[in-house]
Amino acid sequence: MSVSPFKVISIAIVASSLVLLSGCSTPQEKAAKSQVELNERKMEIVDRYEACIEKAETPEEQATCEAQLKAAEGL
Repeated sequence: MSVSPFKVISIAIVASSLVLLSGCSTPQEKAAKSQVELNERKMEIVDRYEACIEKAETPEEQATCEAQLKAAEGL
């Protein structure tokens, strides 16, 4: 029982296509990942803001912290 070369090549192409397609992300997965990254970035900004406010001793330093936070609100 011999398998033709064409059949072997066809099976290999189909199998490799399925493997490649299963590794691709869907648009929803990409959007979710982007949202997670954005949320992590926002949390980093909030953490830096809180640290800045704790160290701020004058109203001018607090205003600088507020300005940094407002600049990051566009994310």
